[in-house]
Amino acid sequence: MSDRLYLPAVPFNLEAVVKTHGWFQLAPFYWQEREKTLCWVMRPAAKVRCISLRQADRRSVKMSCPGLSEREWRAVIVKFHHVFNLGLDLSPFYRLCAADPFLRPLRQRGLGRIQRSESVYEDVFKSICGTNTLWKQAVRMVGAVAELGDLAPSGPFRAFPAPEVVLKAGKRYLIDKGRVGYRADSLIALCERMVQGDTEAERVQNGEVRGPELLTFFAGYRGIGKITARYLAALYGYFGELAVDSAVIAYMAKTHFGGRRPTEKEVQDHYARFGEWRYLAYWMEFVLNRGWVPEV
Repeated sequence: MSDRLYLPAVPFNLEAVVKTHGWFQLAPFYWQEREKTLCWVMRPAAKVRCISLRQADRRSVKMSCPGLSEREWRAVIVKFHHVFNLGLDLSPFYRLCAADPFLRPLRQRGLGRIQRSESVYEDVFKSICGTNTLWKQAVRMVGAVAELGDLAPSGPFRAFPAPEVVLKAGKRYLIDKGRVGYRADSLIALCERMVQGDTEAERVQNGEVRGPELLTFFAGYRGIGKITARYLAALYGYFGELAVDSAVIAYMAKTHFGGRRPTEKEVQDHYARFGEWRYLAYWMEFVLNRGWVPEV
């Protein structure tokens, strides 16, 4: 049983991809800056495990967790492919980037993929916590709720709590401990929907729903508006529409419109040459231009 996960032909840099998106700061992910290692608490089978991931070389990632069975290793690999969107063919996007001087280095630097969670449930939960607030406050919310999750066998890290666990803790816990405020009702509704069985979420998670249909699906959750639905759709491979919020407008005004506040249409049109990849083009430009520098 190998401890290496061999990557697709397209280069993949674990640290660069992890720091493209803030999910690495939220349970069950724990980034270790000095070691350049991502600790990830998961349940590949019956037991809670803490998997350590670090770049081995240009083509592989080393995975470490003593005592894993072969069945568990196979489950870890499947989860890794899902979380880092390794099944997404980025070659058309990279061809478009080759004609753009600023985005041309993406492929060489192993950038282009966006980390997501193991499940639609986790992605929607974290997105609800991130609406109408500062990112550091969202991190605190998710961190407080994550204290409901199971501890890894060794160390302080926890798995993300299942919807049944959140429901058992109740709305009062979310408000008093999680400090989620008005979001509590949306989070409870999400957990109830998952416990009752959300077959459409399973289809999305399995990659069976694509394109604009993803927008309709995510907008169907309480607490998810148009902008957040576009953001979530991007995590699942649809980049045809930018999630234009105040941060995007501020960045575009400063970077591309000479300080003038652009309309949403002007922002969308600015990346029209990237077609179905326009949101990914913006996202990668934003990262390369240090629009967001993660605190680690």
